[in-house]
Amino acid sequence: MADTARTLGARDITAPDIALGRPVRHRLGALRARAALRLRRRGSAHPAARAARAALEGWPLPPQPPPAPRGRRALLLDGAPLARLFTPRMAAHSLTSLLVLAAALLAGRFSDTESGATAAHPVEASGADLPVLVSYVLPAAAQPDDALAPRPLLMPAPETYPEYHTLAEGETLAEVAARYGVDAETLFWSNGLEDESFLAAGRELRIPRVAGLPHTVQPGETVESIAASYGVSPDAILLFLPNRLRPGEQPRPGAELFIPGGRQPLPPDIADVAGLRAVTAGSVREAETNLRTGPGRAYDRIASLDAGHQLRPVARHADWVKVDAGEHGSGWVRADLLWLPPGALEALPETTDFPPPPPRWVWPTWGQLTSPFGWRRVPYRSFHNGLDIANRAGTPILAARGGRVVEAGWCSGYGYCVRIDHGDGVRTIYGHLLRKPSVRVGDIVDAGDQIGLMGMTYDRSGGGFATGVHLHFTVTVNGHPVDPLKFLP
Repeated sequence: MADTARTLGARDITAPDIALGRPVRHRLGALRARAALRLRRRGSAHPAARAARAALEGWPLPPQPPPAPRGRRALLLDGAPLARLFTPRMAAHSLTSLLVLAAALLAGRFSDTESGATAAHPVEASGADLPVLVSYVLPAAAQPDDALAPRPLLMPAPETYPEYHTLAEGETLAEVAARYGVDAETLFWSNGLEDESFLAAGRELRIPRVAGLPHTVQPGETVESIAASYGVSPDAILLFLPNRLRPGEQPRPGAELFIPGGRQPLPPDIADVAGLRAVTAGSVREAETNLRTGPGRAYDRIASLDAGHQLRPVARHADWVKVDAGEHGSGWVRADLLWLPPGALEALPETTDFPPPPPRWVWPTWGQLTSPFGWRRVPYRSFHNGLDIANRAGTPILAARGGRVVEAGWCSGYGYCVRIDHGDGVRTIYGHLLRKPSVRVGDIVDAGDQIGLMGMTYDRSGGGFATGVHLHFTVTVNGHPVDPLKFLP
């Protein structure tokens, strides 16, 4: 009985079963049934193993299913599906092998140990204390022509200007150049300072990798012609990687190239770029800001400035700032339209060095011109020494030019009128006002100030007459009437 227990295994018949005299035969029958059930469930076991165990333990061999067809939809290997044999571990090993094979193929393609093909290699140069990347052609020995064909770069080309610098007030171009290991002329040309009349504090400068200057390609230009104009070798342009040119390739019009070692004459009005010093600068707040010849709206306009335009403040007068406007020259801008650093406006010197305002004329009213200057036939033949402008009663009457009021009230012939002396022998007369004028003798008026209202008063005793509501406007020079249209805008 102990031999039987060893044959079946201690897991099935234990020593207490034998010692207690329990019926072992009954247990053996149960064990055979369980073993047969397990064997039937194992469909993947080898047929020979199943047959041997059935013969040993004396139970009938169950019928076998027909073999599965070997095809694309059910691929078997010794009775087991191939998908069951292809475990995750095996998949990982297979993927690693494929990646290693691909890397080996790519390395062999780009290797230059067996040919003299074109290649790109980084080379450091210490001229600007920055890495300078250039490409060069390896010598080819008895290679086919197509072996020298350029191959694509494996990494992006570096930038021409890897660093930027913000100018501080009082800093010179020479100090910035020394800090970054380039010369002052390189910074001058690289930042377009030839178009500016001053070096503004707060301006951002771009710092190139090496000494030289930029060039914008024009139609018809080639690498060779550009190199000749700056006195450098074409290779200096081709082999500078930031230019992104390949051997034999020509640049596109409009592209910017950097010319390492390039030089050109300085503008005639600049003797020394190294001494250019950053100064306080302001900027225009609003678009269409007027730059005038003096501190006031009576002065002529020089230019209309865009928002953001940089100006160098020079002096101030009242609410106006005198500025250096670069290509527009010197002029005046209203202080509230100019942004300046804190305290900069107060630090400007006060000045009165500007010309008097030029004479500015405006129309004295608006309406219909009913009678011009000169001889007329209506209402009778007479000489008309001014202009008649008709409109509704109460239409405002304005001073046609700045000056001093010398008469205001009832005037001979004109009824209510105003006379203004503008200096240099020039006077204006405004007749037939509605009522007593709003100004008095001695008042100083500017062009456009209201002085009365339109009416039709007249002084018959003084030879005056009015047939309707209108303004009679006269201009005299040294006491002689002249055509007002010669002065009005």
